[in-house]
Amino acid sequence: MNQEQTTISYDQFMPQPRQERLRIFTDVSPENRALLIKTHIERWLTANRPRITPEQIAVVEEIIPFITPELYQAERDIEQVQREAEIFCRKLEAFFSRVRRFAENFYGRCKHDEDVMQISNANFADYVPPVEDKKVE
Repeated sequence: MNQEQTTISYDQFMPQPRQERLRIFTDVSPENRALLIKTHIERWLTANRPRITPEQIAVVEEIIPFITPELYQAERDIEQVQREAEIFCRKLEAFFSRVRRFAENFYGRCKHDEDVMQISNANFADYVPPVEDKKVE
């Protein structure tokens, strides 16, 4: 990425190999980083909304406003960011693992561990194409 290219769209970023994504992610602005992560989580939620519980949806929706450019500023309070991120990670793991334990009793292995990784680490996650949100109002 050159100095003039300060932004990259989610659709350009996610198909890149993981190592390239990490390099690009460190090169773009904090605003672009937040947009990439927020877009990933929003698309993941839209694509997966029909199969996850209302409680899981609420936890993911609670995370979205947390993703701001300030989170990616060099002069941020890293300890505060880590504390807040840990709270969200615990919530994600608690809700998704509770459903996983229930589902495994009836259906065998399920994909909720993968869900936590997909939400919490977009740099290593799979690309989520745009999908129409069928949110229940």
